[in-house]
Amino acid sequence: MKFNLCQKVNALLSKELAHIKEQLKNVKVDDSDPQLVVSLVKDIKKELSKLDDQIKGRENKIEFELARKIKIDPFNREDLFELYSTISKEELIRVLNKLIRKGKLFTVGRDLYTFQSNRKEPIIHLSNDIEKIKRILDENGMIYTITGFDILKEYVNLIPKRMIHLIYVAKGSGEHAKEVIGKKANRICILNPSKTDIRNMFDHYNEDIVLLREVGESSMEYHNQGVASLEKAIIDLYFETTRKRIPFSNSELTNILKNIFTGTKIEYTRLLRIAGRRNVLAEIVRILGELGIKIPNRELEDVANENADKIIRMLR
Repeated sequence: MKFNLCQKVNALLSKELAHIKEQLKNVKVDDSDPQLVVSLVKDIKKELSKLDDQIKGRENKIEFELARKIKIDPFNREDLFELYSTISKEELIRVLNKLIRKGKLFTVGRDLYTFQSNRKEPIIHLSNDIEKIKRILDENGMIYTITGFDILKEYVNLIPKRMIHLIYVAKGSGEHAKEVIGKKANRICILNPSKTDIRNMFDHYNEDIVLLREVGESSMEYHNQGVASLEKAIIDLYFETTRKRIPFSNSELTNILKNIFTGTKIEYTRLLRIAGRRNVLAEIVRILGELGIKIPNRELEDVANENADKIIRMLR
C-alpha cells in the first residue's frame, strides 16, 4: 500500500510519540541516577518540541492552501474532512478556529464557513410609518412580525409609488390588529387578502396598504421584537410573490435577491431552514447556485420548478 506525504508524516509522528511513551514508562526515579533522569526529561522535552513544530508547520500549510483548495463557498466541516481525509478531524477543527480568530475565515451559519470578508452587515431600517404601527401593535399586546418589503427596501432598485406593508399576526388576532391599525394609525388595512383583492384596493385608494396575514407559530419565528430577520423577509417576499399572493414583480424580486446575495452577510443555515418550512427549499438552493453560492451536501434533486426558473432566467 502506497502512502502519500500526509500519511507518511502521520506515521512518523505516531512512531515518535510511541517511542517517547515507552521511554517514560521505563523511567524509575528511585533506582536511577537523578542526573540521568533530568537528561532524559530534557531529551523528551526536546523531542516533544520538535513534534509540536512539525504539527504547527502542517497546520500552517493547511491554513495557507485551504482557500485555494476549497472549490465551493460557503463550505462546511465535512467538505474539509473529505479534502484532508488523512488528517485528524481535531487538527482540522483547530485550523478552522485559528483562521476565524485571525479574521481570515467567517461563519455564515451553523457549521458553514466562507473566506469572503467583504460582505456587509444587513441593513434594516423601518420607516416612521411602520415604526408607528409597530408601537401600536406593541401597546395592544399583539404577536406579530413585520416582514417582506419593509425589511428589504434598502436592496431595491426602484421604490414603488405605493407599498404593501406585509405583517404576519398570530391566528385569531387579525381582526383586532386590523381595527387598531385602522383607528390609531389611520391606515388602510386588509386582512388575508388575495392578489385580486389587493389590486382592487389599489384601484380605489391612492396610498400604501397594510396587509395582515394570520399565520401559525412556525411563520412567526426568526424576528427581533417583531421585526423579521433579513433571511425570513427574503423567504416571505419570495413566497408571497411567486405564489401570486401579492402584486409584486418578479423582476424587482430578482433585483433584491441579487443585491443581497452578492454583497451582504447571510446566515445560510437560517435561510435554508426557513425556506424548508415554506416548502421552497429546492427553489432557493437552485437560485443560490445560479448566483455562484453552492450549498454543500444538499441532497436535493435538481428538478425544474416554474417559480425558480422565472427568477433564474432573470438572473442570467
